[in-house]
Amino acid sequence: MASQPDVIVPILRAGTLAQEFCRSASHANVEAVFERCFYLRCGDKFVCVGEADIGNGPLTLIGNIGALSDLDLRPGWSAAVCERQISLGNSICLTLNQTESWRSPAWPTCQSPTRLVDICNALARRAAVEAPQEGLARHVSGVPEASGRQPPLARIAGPRIAMFERWLSQLLDTGATSAIGDREAVRGLIGLGPGLTPSGDDFFVGALALLDAISERDAHTALGRAISGLLAERTTPLSACFLRAAAAGHVGEALHRAVSSVISGNVDTAVAAIEKIGHSSGWDTMAGIMTTLRIAAAARTRPPAHAFAFS
Repeated sequence: MASQPDVIVPILRAGTLAQEFCRSASHANVEAVFERCFYLRCGDKFVCVGEADIGNGPLTLIGNIGALSDLDLRPGWSAAVCERQISLGNSICLTLNQTESWRSPAWPTCQSPTRLVDICNALARRAAVEAPQEGLARHVSGVPEASGRQPPLARIAGPRIAMFERWLSQLLDTGATSAIGDREAVRGLIGLGPGLTPSGDDFFVGALALLDAISERDAHTALGRAISGLLAERTTPLSACFLRAAAAGHVGEALHRAVSSVISGNVDTAVAAIEKIGHSSGWDTMAGIMTTLRIAAAARTRPPAHAFAFS
C-alpha cells in the first residue's frame, strides 16, 4: 500500500498553460528553487509553483505552500505529473482536484494615438529616474545618463533596439517587413543579458504584450514568428518558454495590469505593476512596452495614406 505524503499542498489556481502541462506531462524535474516559488520542467515546458503573492500567470500554479524552505526542495528532484496531482517523491503532493482556472482578462479600450504619445513620454520620464541603471529602460527613455556614459548592456543593446524599431516602423506603416528581415531584426536582442530571463527577452515579452493589447495582430504574429524561430539557439529554456507564451497571447497578471494601465493612460498604476516583476525584469519589459508604444503611436499619427486605421 502506498504511503501517504508528508505534505499535501492544494493548488488553488492554475494558468492555462500550466493546466496543459499537467495534462500532457507524465514526469518532470525541479529545475530551480527560489524564495517564493519553484519551477518544474518537462522538456521545453515549465510551470511555476508558488504562493498567491507571486501573482497569477499562464504558467503558474498557485497554492497554499507556506515557507518553501520547510519543503527542502532541491533542483533535480523528480516529479510524477497527472491532471489530479503532482507528486514530488513520497513526501510532497500538489493536489489539483479543486483548482480554478486562471486566464488573463480582455484588454481595455486603447487611448487615441495622440494620447498614446503623451503616455509614452510620461513613461519615459519615469523610467529615466526610477528604472535600474543596468537595464534597458533608461536607455530607451531617451534621457542621457548624467555621467555621459552608458552601462555596457545599454551600449550593446542600443543599435539592436534601433534595428528592431526600423523593422517595426516599416511593418506598421506598410504591412511589409523591411530589407532587414524578420529574424535579423530580433536576433541581436534575444538572449542578451544575464539571468534566467535575459534583458532582451524581457524587452520582447513587453513588445508582444503591447502589440496584442493595441490589436496590431499582424505585427504581433510577425514578431512572435521571428522570435520563435531563434529561441533554441539564442536563449535559456525558461526564457524561451515565456517568450513562446507571450507570442501565443499569454501574459502574467502583473504584466497584463501594467500594459492595461499604459493603454488606458494610468502611468502610476503601470509603473507600480511593472515593479512587481523582479528587480530588473519588469523595467526591461517596460522598455519593450515603451519602445513599441512609441513606434505604434507614431505610425497612427502619420497622414492617413501611410497609417493604419486606429482600432
